[in-house]
Amino acid sequence: MSHKDSPNQSHSETITPLSVHIKNRGSDPDGLQRRHPYGIIILTCAAIMLIAIGGWFWHYLARNPFQPHPTPAKPSASQSQPAAETTVTPATPPPPAVNPEKLARKKQAAEQKLAEYLEVKKDLDDQGAAEWGANSYMEMIAIGKQADSLLIEEAFEPASAAYDRAAIIGREIAQRSDEALQRMLAEGHAALAEGTGADARNKFKVALMIDPANQLAQKGLKRSQTIEKVLQLVETGKQHETNGWLALARDAYLKALELDPATEAARRALARVTELIREQQFSQLMSSGLAALHNKKYELAKTRLMEAKALSPDSREVTDALLQVDQALRLARIDLLRDAAHQAEQSENWQTALKSYIAALKIDQNLQFAAHGKERARQQIRIAKRLDFYLTQPQVLESDKQLKNAILLLHEARETAPRGPKLTRRIKKMDALVVAAQTPVIVTIDSDNLTHIAVYKVGKLGRFARRELKLRPGTYTVVGARDGYQDVRRKFVVKHGQPAMRITVKCRVRI
Repeated sequence: MSHKDSPNQSHSETITPLSVHIKNRGSDPDGLQRRHPYGIIILTCAAIMLIAIGGWFWHYLARNPFQPHPTPAKPSASQSQPAAETTVTPATPPPPAVNPEKLARKKQAAEQKLAEYLEVKKDLDDQGAAEWGANSYMEMIAIGKQADSLLIEEAFEPASAAYDRAAIIGREIAQRSDEALQRMLAEGHAALAEGTGADARNKFKVALMIDPANQLAQKGLKRSQTIEKVLQLVETGKQHETNGWLALARDAYLKALELDPATEAARRALARVTELIREQQFSQLMSSGLAALHNKKYELAKTRLMEAKALSPDSREVTDALLQVDQALRLARIDLLRDAAHQAEQSENWQTALKSYIAALKIDQNLQFAAHGKERARQQIRIAKRLDFYLTQPQVLESDKQLKNAILLLHEARETAPRGPKLTRRIKKMDALVVAAQTPVIVTIDSDNLTHIAVYKVGKLGRFARRELKLRPGTYTVVGARDGYQDVRRKFVVKHGQPAMRITVKCRVRI
């Protein structure tokens, strides 16, 4: 087939041998049918398949025609060209026929390399490699465009090689993304320091394309949006400083730091103006404190001097002034506490007196009046609490032990000094309770000489017809027991001042 043959002719020549082949196999249909009943069916299916394959080749060659490179025509005598540009192309033989399947595989391989290159390029573009890839990125793009041209010209093998080379360069660029990220961050922060917000924004945006989660880039981008305004505020603050308006200067620096806390210029300026303001305030507070000390307004003097000390903790001047104030306050405070404790004792408010004495001892632990007063107040409080315990719970005096303790407490209370009206009333009430608790009441128990009688807190009394007991006020239980009979149990209460009691205890119910 020559280069001028049409695609249809090429297709016809390709499938003709196949048709002949089928025909040869079917030269003896009767014999084949005799040997195998399904021979005709098999041959028919094979023919259909071959025709389908031929149709596919027809369609492929129709969409991808082969264009042989024409031999340049020899210029005619009528055409006049310079001798230097005239070349004579020797006649070349026509190129060999191209295998469609091989050509399709080459095209598919080129398209696969194109896809790989595009994937690498997309990843780099997503990372902003055009901004940081420098010459390598430009080289990759140039090779990619060259490969595109080769692919359009259907030079599939060179196109594959070019795409592969471009992808390799792209991967090498991708390996430098971490280095590029650090460079973009450094350049971004340098732009921030110079106050060029636009440059800083561009650098940090590229850094975020490389690493969207990078916190330094995120913070830098945020700072870049306000850096011009921040630096304007810093300049305004400096002008206020020059004019002596320190409060206004501080406000300007604070606003700058609110917009961008990381601006070092604003931070240094704020520290400087804050120190100047502190020095002014310190001088004013010292003058006010010393004036108050001179006028014996000790609390005001201490307040002002403490405020001054907060501004300058190491100032010797403040320390000396505070010592003078503390000494004056100490003596005044002791006098106040002494008076408060004396008034509290007069009203028998011993808790308040105790607090005053303790406070005085905290000021000076060697104060004798406070030490004696503290012990006196504690004794009064202890006795009052114990007396109140018995006065509010007189039933505990039914116990012999508690009654004994109450008698001892009553004796101690009578010996306590000073004895004011409140303590005297407590002693009087306590004395009445002790007398009542010690005064017995006559209780008569009637029985039948058959029942064994026992009284809790008294003891076993045995069998009798009648027995008279003298019992102190309290709650008692009497129990009667007799063999063959159900026990009898009775509880009774003896109260102070009540008339004589009579109780019958007999076991009458047989078991």
